[in-house]
Amino acid sequence: MSRQTKIVNMSLPADTYAQIEDLARRKGVSKSQLLRESLSQYLASEQRRRRIRSWGEETARKLGIRDEQDVEKIIHQYRREKSQT
Repeated sequence: MSRQTKIVNMSLPADTYAQIEDLARRKGVSKSQLLRESLSQYLASEQRRRRIRSWGEETARKLGIRDEQDVEKIIHQYRREKSQT
């Protein structure tokens, strides 16, 4: 029967370790649980960031946006059109 979890050893600065220890105690969870939850949230955040970036790159390609100057032109054009209505 294979193990469902893997063990990870890592080094942390002493002040970071103390903060983790303190937070885990205040939350009433183990340091391992706190770090698992933290890493899970970080990984989900990175996945969202990648999806947003991919969407942005795809949208830029569709609109022919190559650089920040193109973005500025679109903003100015939008504002000009909006002020005329």
